[in-house]
Amino acid sequence: MVEAVYPSVSQSDEPKTRTHATASQTSVRPVIPVKMERSHKKVIVISIVGTIIMILGIITGSLWTTHIYDWTITKILTLSSSSVSYNMWKETPIPMYFKFYMFNWTNPHEFYAPSSVPPHFEEMGPYVFREIDYKVNQVWNDNGTVTFQRKKVWFFEESLSNGSLTDKITNLNPIVATVGFSVRHKPAFIRKLTNGFMMRLGEKLVLTKSVNALLFEGFNDTLLEIAKKMNATGIPYSKFGWFYARNGSESYDGTFNMLTGSTNLYDMGLVKEWNFKNRTDYYKGSCGIIDGTNGDFWPPLPINNTVSLFVSDICTSLKLSYANTTTFQSLTGSKYIGDDKMFDNGENVPSRRCYCPNGNCGPSGALNISSCRYGAPAFVSMPHFYLADPSYRNAITGMSPDKEKHEISMTIEPTTGIPIQVKAKLQLNLLIEPVESMSMFENINKTYIPMLWFTQEANLTASYASQVKLLLILPTLGTVTCFGIAGIGVLIFFIGLFVYIRQKWRGEDNQVLLSKYDGDIRNRSDM
Repeated sequence: MVEAVYPSVSQSDEPKTRTHATASQTSVRPVIPVKMERSHKKVIVISIVGTIIMILGIITGSLWTTHIYDWTITKILTLSSSSVSYNMWKETPIPMYFKFYMFNWTNPHEFYAPSSVPPHFEEMGPYVFREIDYKVNQVWNDNGTVTFQRKKVWFFEESLSNGSLTDKITNLNPIVATVGFSVRHKPAFIRKLTNGFMMRLGEKLVLTKSVNALLFEGFNDTLLEIAKKMNATGIPYSKFGWFYARNGSESYDGTFNMLTGSTNLYDMGLVKEWNFKNRTDYYKGSCGIIDGTNGDFWPPLPINNTVSLFVSDICTSLKLSYANTTTFQSLTGSKYIGDDKMFDNGENVPSRRCYCPNGNCGPSGALNISSCRYGAPAFVSMPHFYLADPSYRNAITGMSPDKEKHEISMTIEPTTGIPIQVKAKLQLNLLIEPVESMSMFENINKTYIPMLWFTQEANLTASYASQVKLLLILPTLGTVTCFGIAGIGVLIFFIGLFVYIRQKWRGEDNQVLLSKYDGDIRNRSDM
């Protein structure tokens, strides 16, 4: 009976145990490989992403300084109506000041007398004006140039000035000096007739006017009115003033055609034409060629020994020479100055002989601009005849040339061409000399009379300096950023690789455990 019962129990229980073991095997063993397969896919994706980031970072970093940065800086600096540089060009972005210094002639009565007492001048001022320069009537051309006019507006800053616009200034009468200069080579009867005419009008060789009248307001003069009606003068105005009809005028400075840099970044800012011509009619030969920038917009200047500045007031260009590097607002710039070659008379710089009308240049240090200034005997020099031939100063008294005060200088950041500091300084002088058959010009010595000098000053502000600094660190910043991204890609790749190896090790351990587990199950089932 017992033997009959036992086999029936073991036969009924054994299939159940094996079924349980089989069920456990089907429920445990397939799960682990599925999880591992999903993890492997994630690791592969992470590694691929890391590799892509690394490659992109390396490629971008390698191309940054050679191509990407150059493209970026070109887009920023090239002038167009939508470029970043446009807002800095269309209107003066930083405070700019025009400072006038007037020369007061203290002993004019002694100039007529046959004495050895030279004219004495005392400097008055400065009379400071804040200047805003607008670019108006803009026409963007297809040949990479822009045509425009300059509208300059001046506001008197009395708090910054040393004097008032009502101050009285005594100096040479510009109208009488111009008439005498224009008829000096005419026949004697014309000179006598002109002299008598001026005497009857009550004209004097010296006059006294307010600062405002001499600069912007202007003053009426009967001789000028008659000369204008008779077409005997090229002056187009009914009043005389050194800057009369200029404040707020759109046409006074003429029409400029300037290269925008779209075809060549290193031509950016160069004046191509003035009044629709590529040369002026006031000087012969190379002296009449329009060269340089207007002074407010420059191309990059990495290794320039000289820079040229086109000045419409004198109808020609001035060439400044490299002096040194200097720092302002934590920016390092190339400093260019006016040296003794700038107003050379052709002796040391033969190419400048074309500035001499009829071959007569006069001593070095002053430029004859009479043809540009309606026939007036006008000459420009550096203030107080700085770096000029000593004969200019020896003929008068009151001049004290000083490098710090009277040197023309311009500091430009070489990579971007942005002016950091500008100190443009010029002095206006009138030539007075004996003229036969004209009593008003008798008993006088040939003398260059200083009338006034001015300085145009502008300093880059801290906010704009910060923007320039950002442009300058872009190469380093871009390279470090790109290679930093590449480094992150490398890190991600190795993280993925580490996870993959770790999971592989765990997978092998799990396989061992599963094998042991299966063995245990089989052993139990065999029992």
